[in-house]
Amino acid sequence: MDEAFVPILYAALAAFCFGGQVVVTMRSFTYVDPQTSSMISIGTSVVIFWLLSPFLLKAEYFTNPGVWIFFINGLIHPVFSIYLAYEAAKRMGPTVSATISATAPLFATAGAVLVLGEHITIMLLMGTIGTVVGIMVLSWKQQGQRDWALWALILPIGAALIRGVNHNLGKFGLEMLPSPYFASFVSFTVSFMGSVLIYRLRIGSLPLILPLRGLMWSGLAGVLIAVGVLGMYSALNQGRVVVVSPIIATFPVFTLVISLLFRQERFRLRILAGVALVMGGIIWICIQ
Repeated sequence: MDEAFVPILYAALAAFCFGGQVVVTMRSFTYVDPQTSSMISIGTSVVIFWLLSPFLLKAEYFTNPGVWIFFINGLIHPVFSIYLAYEAAKRMGPTVSATISATAPLFATAGAVLVLGEHITIMLLMGTIGTVVGIMVLSWKQQGQRDWALWALILPIGAALIRGVNHNLGKFGLEMLPSPYFASFVSFTVSFMGSVLIYRLRIGSLPLILPLRGLMWSGLAGVLIAVGVLGMYSALNQGRVVVVSPIIATFPVFTLVISLLFRQERFRLRILAGVALVMGGIIWICIQ
């Protein structure tokens, strides 16, 4: 296999897992609130990373400067990106917030070019824009008059910006310490502590008794997130942000496909158009 396609496959794996995680997470909302579900999911991912530590963790990792990059990354993602996305969905509705959040690859690409010095061609930029437009088409549904304040735009844009920064920080840290596992281990451990702290400050006490099915669906989401994050960091470790980020951002396509398979979504021409744009953009990126 051509080595150039390895990071693309890792990115596709991450997109698949993140897409499946959305479907599973929605099931968990029947039993627990979104903030509790996200905390359980992040916690499950952390448990998986800690269970892998006897096989993948090396003592010398902690003396590498890259550990601080992963630490800083964990302070903002996924704890704040999930929080902002949740607030955006609550205030603006999931359709509008998801559509705006689809701009994450544009932030990631801009950061990769300006900060990491990656090169992007016009053709690659066209593929990225095509992918973003396709995701927006998939996410958008006609709604009535806007019933949210303009300032709320900060929420989904902030979530998209954090996801873009996450890819660039991850790539920067991996250049110093090329271990996708350790990047996941540190950033998610930090994020879990942050999510627990935010929950404690907002709610007042941690949930000690939870419905079994809520734990089950949230835990399954955490497993998918763990695999997806390892795939994401593996893709960033071996590939460029300008190529990897748009592919990872296609996870809504997998969410829709899985929803169609389980008849949670009806097929529409809008879906066909969105999938065509996304797949066309990805194919265009891959052949560059």
